[in-house]
Amino acid sequence: MGKTGFKLVIFDCDGVLVDSEPIINRIFAETLTEFGFPITHAEVTQKFVGKSLKTCLEIIEQSYNKPLPDNFMELCKEREIASLQRELQPVSGINEVLEQITLPKCVASNSSHCHIQFVLKLTGLLHQFEGKIYSCYDVPRPKPFPDVYLHAAEQMNTNPKHCVVIEDSVPGVQAACAAGMTVFGYAQHGDALTAAGAKIVFNDMQELSHMI
Repeated sequence: MGKTGFKLVIFDCDGVLVDSEPIINRIFAETLTEFGFPITHAEVTQKFVGKSLKTCLEIIEQSYNKPLPDNFMELCKEREIASLQRELQPVSGINEVLEQITLPKCVASNSSHCHIQFVLKLTGLLHQFEGKIYSCYDVPRPKPFPDVYLHAAEQMNTNPKHCVVIEDSVPGVQAACAAGMTVFGYAQHGDALTAAGAKIVFNDMQELSHMI
């Protein structure tokens, strides 16, 4: 057990381990606009960060009152993969932090296993979490419901109250709080994460190893 009483560190993936969100949001906005669903990068970031893909697609179809074309997701994914391969970087300072944290750690994300493995492999972080990756696709409901966090704690044989979660989105913070876990919010502008229940908000990843 760490000096803080934590026994497990659970990391969200996108925006916490890898800096994928600006790339994914840009591609999503460009592809939607091209298909006749005009939306800006800023609007995508504001409306969809932290939500599962299924939820995002439902919101879009409801907002524009028309279905997305069948090949939309396929094309979006192809473009995403190409851009991630060219541009993706780990979150600044995360390599050092993962080396310094001695507590057990795992990943719990609203992304698919395929995406999590892909981005962690691209950024050289996969070896830190091999066999300890949990997706909202493993459970009935995505964040903001607590399911994926409770599933991760159960798989890692840890009581939720001894878990600390590192999150960068409001739905993620809400999910971890609903699971009865302590949340550290990683954000440049943390007011929304504090309001959602984050105990601490920090904006330099290298601070994390001193806080756990």
